[in-house]
Amino acid sequence: MIKLFSVKQKQKEDAQNNNGRPIKKQSAGELRVQKDISELNLAKTISIHFPNGKDNLLNFEITIRPDEGYYQGGTFVFSFSISQVYPHEAPKVKCKTKVYHPNIDLEGNVCLNILREDWKPVLSINSIIYGLQYLFLDPNPDDPLNHEAAEVLRDNPRQFEQSVRRSMLGGYVGGTHFPRCM
Repeated sequence: MIKLFSVKQKQKEDAQNNNGRPIKKQSAGELRVQKDISELNLAKTISIHFPNGKDNLLNFEITIRPDEGYYQGGTFVFSFSISQVYPHEAPKVKCKTKVYHPNIDLEGNVCLNILREDWKPVLSINSIIYGLQYLFLDPNPDDPLNHEAAEVLRDNPRQFEQSVRRSMLGGYVGGTHFPRCM
C-alpha cells in the first residue's frame, strides 16, 4: 500500500532542500529518456556526452568510432534532440561530423528508416544507436541522401573506399572539402 503521507512529507523535504523553490516535474518524455539512457548498452566504440549537463537529458551527443568497415578509425558525432512527447515522436538526429556517406548528406541529415516512417514508440535510444552504428558497417546505397556517394558505392566499391579514406583524412571528394575525422 502506498503511504500517501510519507510521499507528501518527502515532497516537502525535497522542496525545503531546494531552498523553497518548487521542484520541476518531469514530462513523460523526460522520464522515458531517463529510462532509455539508464538501460543503454554501449559498445566500446560508442560514447555519450551531455553538452548542456546531465540535467538536460533531451539533448545529448553520441560519438561513434567504427572499428571495422569503410569508416574504421573515424570519429563521428551525432546530436540527439528529443521532444517532450517522446516516445510518440522520433528523436531528431543530426551528424555533426561532415562525412562522405550515402545515407548522411553534407548537412548532417541521416537516412535511417526508424527515424522516420518506421518509428514506433516501443523503439528506444538504444535502437537508434544500433541503427547508426550499422550505417557505418554497411552503408545502404539503395536509400541514399548523398546520391553521388551511393552511385560510387554501387558502381565502384574500390573507388568509394578510397573516397571515404580521403574524406576522413581531411581531403576533397568531388570538389567538397571534408575536415579530418581520424
